[in-house]
Amino acid sequence: MDGNSLLEKIVDTYRANFDVVEPYEYHGVLYDAYAGFNLTSAKYVLVKKAELWRANCFEHVFFLYRPRITLADVEQFQSQLLEYMEPELVCQGEKVPKKNHMYTYLTGIFLSDEPADPEVIKVVRKLHFRKNYRFAVRGFSEERVVLFDIKNRKITGNPAAKELIKGYKKMLKS
Repeated sequence: MDGNSLLEKIVDTYRANFDVVEPYEYHGVLYDAYAGFNLTSAKYVLVKKAELWRANCFEHVFFLYRPRITLADVEQFQSQLLEYMEPELVCQGEKVPKKNHMYTYLTGIFLSDEPADPEVIKVVRKLHFRKNYRFAVRGFSEERVVLFDIKNRKITGNPAAKELIKGYKKMLKS
């Protein structure tokens, strides 16, 4: 399986529930694709005006395919996450997300034809960003990063991406 077909296969799994844009430029960086998702859940009694609770959930996924993923690619994603993604996509320019925000996942999916350097793998495994807003009353945001080594059919990621990796491993087997 080559990188382009794997990228298309992964992006296709997102199409059913996410809004997908291919290619996608975000603050000067060109990603192969972007997938955005939002879900609102609410509980009310008898009429919608008697709402008991509401929860808004979001995920933003950025896809990057290269013949070889370098440390610069990972660092660029990390700096974009801190400088732009969290303030704009999660907080929308405010200090904290809007009322009823439950969570936002900021996900980076990196696909590489060649194996990444051990240093890159080490950095990806240690990536960690999780931020609670107003002691989690306004929810949280978390970074998830997945790195595909297409040649060796291996998947690596940070601890927050553990569940994603399980699903992708099943995909690689098929």
